[in-house]
Order: sequence, then structure tokens, then C-alpha cells
Amino acid sequence: MNYSVIVPVVAIIFALSIPLLAIWTDYKKDRALIEKGLYEPEKPEKSGPRWHGTFLWGLILTLVAVALMVESAQIPGLAFQPGPVLLAVGIALLVYSFVVKLEKPSK
Repeated sequence: MNYSVIVPVVAIIFALSIPLLAIWTDYKKDRALIEKGLYEPEKPEKSGPRWHGTFLWGLILTLVAVALMVESAQIPGLAFQPGPVLLAVGIALLVYSFVVKLEKPSK
């Protein structure tokens, strides 16, 4: 019998079953608390300003796009240049983050 196929299959099955078991037990625990009336949903932590994530991704994409455009300028005849596409997405995210930052919070 060839064990070289069985060992990886068993390892993959066990590796995938551990997260599923954790999700299932958490689900069962939540259902039991709901039935007893003791369930309190977790409140998300405030991680900072609302615009912070889009500003970070906009800055990253813009700088990567500029680097790609500088690099692709040295390669003649390149069919597709991803630099301008990433630059447009990065600038759009930066503009969105500034608009959200300037937006007055509604209370």
C-alpha cells in the first residue's frame, strides 16, 4: 500500500477540520446563551478615524503605481502597463479619504 498519498490527505482533512470545529463550538455556545437570554453581542473596537484605512491604501497604491510607471518606462514595447490603473485607484482612494475626513460627523 502506498502511504505517500494517504498522509497528505489525512493532514489536509485534520487541518481543515480544526477551524470548522472551532466555528461550530462557538456557534453552539452562542445559541445556548441566546436560549437562556444571556447573549450580549460583541461591540467592535474603535480602531481610529473612519478615513484612516482608505488613506493608507490610497497612499500604498499611489506609490506602487509611481514605482511601476518609472520601471515600465525603461522597458520598451510593454503591452500592458498596470501603473496608470493603480495610480487612478490610489488617487481615487486618497480623494475619498480626504472627503470623508472633511465631512462633518452627524450626531
